[in-house]
Amino acid sequence: MSNETPHAFSASSKDTLLTRTDFTGQSRAVVVSWHGVLFDRGRRAINAAVGQTFARWSVNISESALIATRGPTGRPHIERLFALPEVSEAFRAKHGHWVTSDEIDAMVADLEERLIDAAKEARTPNADACDALRRLHAHGIQTAVICCTPRRLLQPQLDALVAAEVPLDVIVTADEACAPVPAPWGIFEALRQLGLERPSDLALIDDCEDGARAARNTGARMVALATPGAPPITADAVIERLEDLA
Repeated sequence: MSNETPHAFSASSKDTLLTRTDFTGQSRAVVVSWHGVLFDRGRRAINAAVGQTFARWSVNISESALIATRGPTGRPHIERLFALPEVSEAFRAKHGHWVTSDEIDAMVADLEERLIDAAKEARTPNADACDALRRLHAHGIQTAVICCTPRRLLQPQLDALVAAEVPLDVIVTADEACAPVPAPWGIFEALRQLGLERPSDLALIDDCEDGARAARNTGARMVALATPGAPPITADAVIERLEDLA
């Protein structure tokens, strides 16, 4: 029997489409993002919740704006949207002033209740993600998931993961990591719990640029899951479907 440590796919050049799994690479663990990869492909439920919160303040958010600002949800998503000139101007035109920190706090509180509903709506984990995790795990690759949302807002999805018997060695949420991506703490915590010393032993699969920045900040490898209509992501490799890791 070989004593070699199992690996995931080998490193690919930027924006190379992976069409098969290559278990000769450097990754000993694969981490997927919660929203957009493991749950809620396309982030439809999350985006609908964010749009409803802005609508309560009489600001309509376009689908293209939601896609362009995809990333950690909650306060970070609200702030990314207000960084768009058209969103901030729409708020100012309606309320007569630029959004204040107190108003953002109120929007965050409003969104939290909607995120619980979104977790119920999108409670079923994506089948292709579950299958990919099972295949990786069967090959001896450690598997984990990172989420920038507190567990109290994820319970329906956490329960669904248990029911689906998805093989995950580690689940990292906002309860374990002190800041969302692009901060590196979630990846650092995954490395710690997985018992890995070198960030290069880990590959992150995410659908947003903030995730890619977190991977670069830590030295982990980044595989981008392409989303139609979304801005390109700077990554070591790009896949269009999780079956490409088969």
